[in-house]
Amino acid sequence: MKIGNEAVIKHNKMATRMLVSTMLLMGLAACGEKKPAAASSSQVVAIVDGQEITIHQVNNELAKTGGQQVTKQLLDGLVARQLLINAAKKDKLDTDPAVLADMERARNLVLAQSYAATKVKAPARPLDQDIDDLYRKNPDWFAQRRQFEFAQLIVAGSSVTPELRELMDQRGKRLEDVVAWLDAHRVQYVRQNVIKTSADLPPQMNATLKNMERGTLFIVIEGQTSILTSLQDVKNAPVSLAVATPQIVQYLVTQKQNQASEQLLDRLKSEAKIEYSEQAKSFKDLSVASPAEKDDAGKTAESVKNDAISRGVASFK
Repeated sequence: MKIGNEAVIKHNKMATRMLVSTMLLMGLAACGEKKPAAASSSQVVAIVDGQEITIHQVNNELAKTGGQQVTKQLLDGLVARQLLINAAKKDKLDTDPAVLADMERARNLVLAQSYAATKVKAPARPLDQDIDDLYRKNPDWFAQRRQFEFAQLIVAGSSVTPELRELMDQRGKRLEDVVAWLDAHRVQYVRQNVIKTSADLPPQMNATLKNMERGTLFIVIEGQTSILTSLQDVKNAPVSLAVATPQIVQYLVTQKQNQASEQLLDRLKSEAKIEYSEQAKSFKDLSVASPAEKDDAGKTAESVKNDAISRGVASFK
C-alpha cells in the first residue's frame, strides 16, 4: 500500500506539472496571436491600391448628395474619386502650390459655410399672404409671363463699328442684312437661337421688349462681347398661383436665409478689427461706379441684384 500510494502521489505530481506546462504554452500562444480586427474591417467597403473607402465615407457622400439609399453607382463614384486622388499624389500634385491654395480655399469655404449653417436657422414657411403678394406684384414672372425667341450673332465688341450700328438702326433691316454685312467685311461671328421668358430677364429689358416689334434689331453688351439680336417671336406663357407656389416658397425662404446671413456678417464685422492695405483701398466698388465704369465692368451692383432675382424665379414653368 505504501509503495502504491507513493506511485499515485508521484503520478499526480507529474500530471499537475504537465497540466501547468500545457496551460503556459497555451497562454504564450495566445499572447503571440493577433486578434482579428472584425470591427475595423467591417467598416471598409472597398480598397483602391491600398487606400480604404469606409462605410462612413459612403454615408457622408449619401448625405451630401441627398440620396435615399446606398447604390453601386455611389460607391463607383467614390472609387473613381480615389483613383484620381491616388494618381494626383503619384504626380505630386498634392505639393503643387496652386493645388494647395485651392485645397486651402475649399477648406476655408467648408469652415465658413459650416459656421453659418450652425448660426443661421432655417426660416419658417412663408405666410400665404406673402406668397400671394409676391405673385401679384410680379406679373412678368407669373400671370403675365411671356416667352421670347431671339436670333443672335455673337461678335467681338471691337467689331461693332459706327457703320454697323447705323445698319442695325435702320428701320426695316433684318438680321440677314447684318449677316451679309459681316460676311462682306469678314467679321467673324457665332450664330445662335435663344429662348427666354420675362422671368429670366431684368425689369428694364422686359419694359423695352413689351413694345418691341418682331424683327427689331438691338445690341446686348456683355463685357468684351457684343450680341447682335433680333426679336423673332413672342408668346404668352402665364403661370398660375398653384403652379408657382412651391418655387415662390423656396425663393422667399432663400431670401430670408440671405438676410439672416447678412445680419450675421454685420455682427461679425462690428466685433472684428478689419484693416485694409493701400492696394485694397484702390479696388473698384461697382455700386458707386461712374456710367463709363459701369459699361466697362459689364454689370453694376443693381444689375447683379436683378440677375439674382431673375435666377431665383427662372425655374418657373
